[in-house]
Amino acid sequence: MERSWKWIRKSKLNDNNQRSNFINKITTREALIIAIILIFSLIILIINTWLCQRYIDEKVILQRKKPKSDEYYLKRLGIKAWKFTPESRFLSLNIVRIDDKIVRVENEEDEVESVYNGETDKIRVVDNDKNDDIIIKISFNAKSDVMIQTNYPLFNINKALNMQYPPPIEYWFYYYEITILSNPNNDQTIIAIGLATKNYSINRLPGCDTHSVGFHSDEGRTFHNEGYTGSKYAEKWGKVNDVIGCGYCPNTGQIFFTMNGKNLGIAYTSLFYNWYPTIGSNGFCSLNVNFGQKKFKYKEANGMSVAGIISQELLNKVEEIIDVDKLN
Repeated sequence: MERSWKWIRKSKLNDNNQRSNFINKITTREALIIAIILIFSLIILIINTWLCQRYIDEKVILQRKKPKSDEYYLKRLGIKAWKFTPESRFLSLNIVRIDDKIVRVENEEDEVESVYNGETDKIRVVDNDKNDDIIIKISFNAKSDVMIQTNYPLFNINKALNMQYPPPIEYWFYYYEITILSNPNNDQTIIAIGLATKNYSINRLPGCDTHSVGFHSDEGRTFHNEGYTGSKYAEKWGKVNDVIGCGYCPNTGQIFFTMNGKNLGIAYTSLFYNWYPTIGSNGFCSLNVNFGQKKFKYKEANGMSVAGIISQELLNKVEEIIDVDKLN
């Protein structure tokens, strides 16, 4: 009996030892698994924290940092930034069609003649892609008054002219031209060129509504904030190859127009608005637009553009004259 008891006791001890070893083995295995899981989780946490921190930092930077303005892009792109942007329904209904083509020009001189301060000079028109000629063709297929504007207003991209002492009027101005390509019904179709403020009525020609100026082809009249009366300004225009220009002097608010290279005189003065180049028609016609990407018919405007002065030589000459005037 005693022997039997000892055997039972010994068996229990062996069972306890085996159970203890088994538990130790399981604990070690589980600990290893848990450790691996913890290390893996810690790595994920570190990566996640780094990504979150980076995302938050970018958000904070974006909130503190001002977004790049239109001024930044205009200075970077120059006159290439300007485009006429018709209403989407005009495009979908084919009332207005715009073709922007870049034509590679070989062996074309980048110096053009400019009449500056009474003297004829050769000036260099600055263009990042001087061998690329940008042709902007606009076709109107309208049965009533239709107006389109540029995406940007007249804007001076040269910091040198943003000064407390403004250059005299004759030294710089904004300018653009249109060339008539086709106008089959010249006696009935009106083509208009001018300036208007943003969100101008798309169903009125420039000059026929408030805060706008226009030069109309039918009778050579100019219009400013009025209906269809206008003021006699020049002769009728609108024939194929007619070149009409619009200029604006920001220092005096003067607006003038040109016809086939001739300045027609000051049309209006003291008009200080944030002007957008604006054109329109009430019939079927097509025309080219020159914002300054190539030489103008009006020689005095060579080196100018919708972006102010784009000729570095002309810009330097303006600064020299300003410095001389300051000393006097």
